[in-house]
Amino acid sequence: MILIYLIISLSCLAWLLRRDLSAIGQITFRGGWKLGLAILGLFMLQALLVTYAPGQTMFQMMVVVGSQTLLAFLIILNRHLSGAKLFALGIALNTMVMIANGGWMPITPETYQTLSSEHTVELQGRAPASKGIMLSQHETNLWFLSDIIPVDFLGHNSAMSIGDVLILAGIAQFLLLAAPQGRPLYTGRASQVNTSP
Repeated sequence: MILIYLIISLSCLAWLLRRDLSAIGQITFRGGWKLGLAILGLFMLQALLVTYAPGQTMFQMMVVVGSQTLLAFLIILNRHLSGAKLFALGIALNTMVMIANGGWMPITPETYQTLSSEHTVELQGRAPASKGIMLSQHETNLWFLSDIIPVDFLGHNSAMSIGDVLILAGIAQFLLLAAPQGRPLYTGRASQVNTSP
C-alpha cells in the first residue's frame, strides 16, 4: 500500500514541476489493451485475495507471482519508454525473491517490529492484508532482496525491498522524462504589449 501513496506523491511532484501528464495518455504502448486489462484484473484479484483471504494457498501464490510476471513482460515490451528498464528490473527482483521463498515476499520479525504493527505474526505466517510472509533472516532465501527497508511515509508504516525502490525510480523517470515540460503556472508579471509606432 505504501507504494500507492508514493506513486501518487511522485505524480503530484511531476505536476508541480509543470510536467504535461496528459501527454502520457497519447503514448502508444506495446502489448495492446487486452494484455493490459488481463494484468489489471490479476492485480485486482491479487488485492482481494491478499486483503480478505487469510492463509497461504497455492492459488493465492500463483495469482501473486503470475500478476508480477505478466507485468514485467508488459514493461519489457515497452522497454523503449523512459524508466521501463528500472521498473522491469524492480519487478524481476521482487518476483525472484518471492519465488525463492514459496511465492510470498519475506519480512523478518525484526523489520516487522520496527513498523509498530498492532498485529502479532508467527514465523511462517502471513501478515494481515499483506503478501509478506514472516521468516527469520537465516531462513530467507535472497534475504537482501526481501522487505528490509522500513518506511514511514505520512504516518503509514511499511517495509520496502530493493525491487520496490527500483520500481519507484522507474516511475519517477517515466513521469519526469516521458511527460514533456508544460507552461509555467505563473510567469511573475503580465506580458507587456508594445504600443510604440
